[in-house]
Formats: sequence, C-alpha cells, structure tokens
Amino acid sequence: MSVLEDKIRKNSEHYDVHEPEEGHFDRFATRLDQEFHVKERKSFRINWRAAAAVILIAGLTGLLLFQYSGQNSNIQAREMSDELTSVMDHYNRLTDQKLNDISSCAASDEEAEKINELARVQLEELEKDAAVLQEELIKDESNDRVYGALVTNYRTRIKLLDNIITKICQL
Repeated sequence: MSVLEDKIRKNSEHYDVHEPEEGHFDRFATRLDQEFHVKERKSFRINWRAAAAVILIAGLTGLLLFQYSGQNSNIQAREMSDELTSVMDHYNRLTDQKLNDISSCAASDEEAEKINELARVQLEELEKDAAVLQEELIKDESNDRVYGALVTNYRTRIKLLDNIITKICQL
C-alpha cells in the first residue's frame, strides 16, 4: 500500500460523504435561524427608513404646493365669488325694479301683464345664457372673460328693460 491509501483509511471518517456527522442538522438549523432573523431585522429597519423618507418628501412637497399655488388661488376665488354675488344681487334688484316700472307705465293691467310676459320671455333667454356662464365660472373661477361675459349678460337685461320702459312710457 501506498502512503496515500494509508492517509485515506486513517482519515476516512472525514471523507465519508454518505452520512453527515452527528449534530450536523441541529447546527445547520441553528445557523439558518440566526441568519434568517438577522436578515429579517435588517430589512425591517430599512423599510422603516425608506417609509420615513417617503413620508418626509411627500409632506414637504404637499406643503410647498399648498404654500405657493393653492393659497393664492383660493383667496382670489373667494373674493371673486363674493364680488360676483354682490353684482348679481345688484342687477337682480334692478331687474325687479324695472319690471315694476313697466307695470306702472302700462295703460291697463292687461297691457302690463302682456308686456311683463314678453319681457320675461326675453329675460329667460338671458337667464339660460347666464346659467351656462355661471357653470363655466364654477369650473374655472379665475377666468376673467367668463366673469366679464356674465356681467355683460346682466347689463343686457337692464338695457332690454330700459328699452321697454322707454317705449311704453312714451305712449
């Protein structure tokens, strides 16, 4: 026999590949559990850090957006709504006053009723247009063109009623 064969026989217990040593499975399970729990803890800490970073960035972004864009447009929209409400109230009062003037200028109650009916038909057309403009203004409260068109609509109502009053009172 050769020296190599002697060494293999003497150390055969180290070269036995069929059965692991006693306690091998227990040591392997212990190492596996330790590594699994360590990785679990590390990933848990990383998730908290990532979540905290995302929340911080989202909060700062929201704060900046609110500060620079939302606040100014909301103030203007509220002012415009208040201004528009007062304009609408003013023109509605004028319209009612003009309708009363038409009734007082008419020669008879029947004539006043007919003229008021004709005026109301024309005013309803203008009111339909005003409703469409108000819806557009609700969608985009900062649109000055729609706001101006709505005010022009109310002015047209008053001019229409003034023309009726002028024609009736002259008769």
